[in-house]
Amino acid sequence: MAVSEPTGASAYVRDFNRFELKYLTTVERARDFTAALGEFATPDPYSGELGYAIHSQYWDSPDLRFFWEKLDGQKYRRKLRLRRYATGDTAFVEIKQRIDRTVQKRRVRLTVAEVLALFGKGEIEPGRESEAGDPVLQEALVLCREHRLAPRVAISYRRHAWFARFEPDLRVTVDTRLQYDTSALDLARPFEQGHWILPPELAVLELKYNRRVPTWLLSLVRQHRLELVRFSKYCAAADLAFHGGRHALAPRPR
Repeated sequence: MAVSEPTGASAYVRDFNRFELKYLTTVERARDFTAALGEFATPDPYSGELGYAIHSQYWDSPDLRFFWEKLDGQKYRRKLRLRRYATGDTAFVEIKQRIDRTVQKRRVRLTVAEVLALFGKGEIEPGRESEAGDPVLQEALVLCREHRLAPRVAISYRRHAWFARFEPDLRVTVDTRLQYDTSALDLARPFEQGHWILPPELAVLELKYNRRVPTWLLSLVRQHRLELVRFSKYCAAADLAFHGGRHALAPRPR
């Protein structure tokens, strides 16, 4: 995770296709699983003992278009989020797109001040995208204007990450302390205490890969009895916030 890269106004874009497998487990079992990674994976040096904090602001239309596209199971869908980490004054504008099972993420890095100047709290003026000078920013601003997007939910959590030694495209992450807030939507001042998406004793363990999951990793998944789930942090939070959780999108262990 390039948290410590030099800051500045120049755009930083990452574009890739990958697959994601998500597992719901306890924090204790996730800790046992990652300890078993051993010689196969290297911890992200930015994780530290407590993990690094991630704060994301999800944008959606007044009728929650992106939320319903996920619930309806549309094969092609997009969502817009602004993301920042605990350290530094930079933020990412990200468009996460799913085509069937493939995830594509395009993002550009700017200073927090630049992001706020461009997006503010919504109400994007016509023509602003032509001034952006970056394809990711242009697409994000067009989405905002066409669908009347505005920040709907802020989500924070802590992440530990590992990089596979022999499969350069493989990454393992463990997210804990998943919380949300629908009123503290200022990217410059992330909330400190929100509502729980999952109970604090639970974690989401994720495998991110470009081609295939190696046999050694699948064996570890079976040994630790990890439960595969379909889970969207944004949709689970939006369901809890706006629908009282009636769609049961925040999974619970069996």
